[in-house]
Amino acid sequence: MRSGSLCILLLLSALASACAKSTTTAEVRKTNESQNQRSKVEQELERRLKTICDGAQGTVGLSVVHIETGKTISINGNSKLPLYSVFKLPLAIAVLKDVEENRLRLDQKIHVTPAEIVPGTPGNTALWLKPVDYPIEKLVEFSIARSDNTSSDKLLQLVGGPLKVTERMRSLGFQNLDIHSTGAEYVKSRQNPNTGAAEDLARLLVQLHQGKILQPAQLSLLMGFMQRATTGLHRLRGDLPSGTLVADKTGSGERDGVTRVAKATNDVGIITLPSGRGHLAMAVLVSNSKLPESAQEKLIADLARAAFDAYSTEPPK
Repeated sequence: MRSGSLCILLLLSALASACAKSTTTAEVRKTNESQNQRSKVEQELERRLKTICDGAQGTVGLSVVHIETGKTISINGNSKLPLYSVFKLPLAIAVLKDVEENRLRLDQKIHVTPAEIVPGTPGNTALWLKPVDYPIEKLVEFSIARSDNTSSDKLLQLVGGPLKVTERMRSLGFQNLDIHSTGAEYVKSRQNPNTGAAEDLARLLVQLHQGKILQPAQLSLLMGFMQRATTGLHRLRGDLPSGTLVADKTGSGERDGVTRVAKATNDVGIITLPSGRGHLAMAVLVSNSKLPESAQEKLIADLARAAFDAYSTEPPK
């Protein structure tokens, strides 16, 4: 009787072990299949992004990072290209870091006169036709949300000049963001543009989102200004589903004297994916393209939509 009971127990134990192994094997197989599927999605996305970039008739620096997983796709991502007004994002970070370190105050009033106007859009120029005093917070808003050049140059003065912004970026670990010139200097000479690499810009956005660069109050302020940006609405935002939250900063080069084509069309920002699938940090720098400006903007919109669609198929994060 005891021998029979022992045999039954041994049989049940063997069956349980076999079931456990079967379940484990199935789970491993499911995990491997999932990983392979993700890899296929990313490989297909990279091919799609490269095809779009190949149509630029110029140079494209691109970096896309899924912030929550760190998955990254870069095409020409380490090339330093002209930033134009994208430089105002590192500038705003430098200003807000000085605020955190008590060198500046957001409510500190800054006097601006018409003599200090840096050429830009008519709407922005109209802000400075009379002497005016604005707090630093308002200057940052003008610089980011409206891409105003005059407020940006006043902010550069406050932080100690362009090289101080570069030094701040170096201290944060970004070696390929180089701020050389004020807006006024560049408008006058059209030489020595501020430059940066798409990969550094995407990493900057990732670390901003993760709260590694700015304290919560300053981060919320900056993200709010970027979300309310009124420039480049046909770029990263251009083909995304209605209601998609985007926080971005654009940059636009001057037109070529002969072809009248914009020398650069840029946009960098954070895109919120649907249904809890996380966020994309995306930097696109289009330089020396022969395409008209509208087509350059459409190219950026196509890149953003391709990345959005690919990562929207991923499980929620």
